[in-house]
Amino acid sequence: MLGKLMKYDLRSCLRKFGPLWIAAVALSVLIGLSFRYVVDVEGGSSGLITFLLGVLPSMVLFGLFVAMAVLALIFVCERFYKGLLGDEGYLMLTLPASAGAHIASKGLTALILELASALVALLSGFLLVTVYRPAGFAEGWMEFWRALGQLKLPSGIPWLIVEGVLLVIVTAAAQTLKIYASIALGHLAKKHRALWALLSYVGIGVVLNILFGVGVSNGLVGRLFGFGASWGFFAENGEITVNGLGMAAGAMGSAILMELILCAAFFFLTRYILKRRLNLE
Repeated sequence: MLGKLMKYDLRSCLRKFGPLWIAAVALSVLIGLSFRYVVDVEGGSSGLITFLLGVLPSMVLFGLFVAMAVLALIFVCERFYKGLLGDEGYLMLTLPASAGAHIASKGLTALILELASALVALLSGFLLVTVYRPAGFAEGWMEFWRALGQLKLPSGIPWLIVEGVLLVIVTAAAQTLKIYASIALGHLAKKHRALWALLSYVGIGVVLNILFGVGVSNGLVGRLFGFGASWGFFAENGEITVNGLGMAAGAMGSAILMELILCAAFFFLTRYILKRRLNLE
């Protein structure tokens, strides 16, 4: 049932963000072409043409990225609220699917949206540079991989990179579930639910900061993340040496574990409210 719920949510996501993603990619290509005209044809001269073909499209692309980020946040909140706590909730909660499946579907869709938007931003930058200077970019790219191949990286670096990627993904999931828990808590109020949801979000953040402060005062955070004194990065004669790599990997793993605990706490809190305390009136 989770797959069917995600199929419905992903369709809604693609209808809203598919055109934005296509526009961002197409605009980056056009900006690359316009840069080539301004620099190569106009010789870098200033004036109305430089503004219209160089500055203005870049401003539009930046505004598009900002709008994409804002709309993604609105979509995450809107899909959860309308889909489970609003008018659609009457229909969605009658389906033969558990409350946990609904939350997981919304959360995974939000995570896919966030990762896809980030990839689109990276792809747009890649295409812009490639179109602007195809020969120079290809040469620089090959030189980068040639230099990277000559480096002797420590065996633990790939694992540390994997942990870093996992930490980003798990942190994004925790933040999304935190939003869901805040909206669910705010929905318990009879009036001004949006305000109470915002206050719940702030309150959860305050509680987490207090817990973090307690961990710092007790030395727990220092034991988990205090590898800074032994951390070192050195590069000499094409060989990279990293001190404290094991402690860095352990600290990264501890951070991932803590974010997973937060994910579980927010998930089960939201699930409890949807199952036991939900009021759609």
